[in-house]
Amino acid sequence: MSTYSCPHCNVALNVNGYLILSVKNSAGMCGVVLMSDKLGDYSVHYHPSLHFEKGENIDFRCPGCRGELSYAGDQELVRIFLKDDNGDESTVIFSAIFGENSTYQISEQRQKTYGEMIAKFKDPDWYLKVREEDEV
Repeated sequence: MSTYSCPHCNVALNVNGYLILSVKNSAGMCGVVLMSDKLGDYSVHYHPSLHFEKGENIDFRCPGCRGELSYAGDQELVRIFLKDDNGDESTVIFSAIFGENSTYQISEQRQKTYGEMIAKFKDPDWYLKVREEDEV
């Protein structure tokens, strides 16, 4: 079974096919979202009292340590870790913008991209920051 984890506290973030993440919308309402743990599947479930607008920047946090999951201070990107069934580790970065489907899986061997908005972050500078940050 693949395991997603927090880059701060290493707590497992996935259960039964879903990533479980704490969120806060731009109106300041907090809650929990269940996102598919299959890369490229953008289905998400949340309580109806928690409302998101398309294009809204969502604040993602670890439900364990409450650590901010933004990538390198960029509030538009979320970073978590993935250890697959073979024990291979990678960094997963996805858009924090509601409705913007883009995901990147980056490991020592390769980079995989998912979603129709991937071109937005094709700048090599952000990719190099991922490698430097993961080596620290």
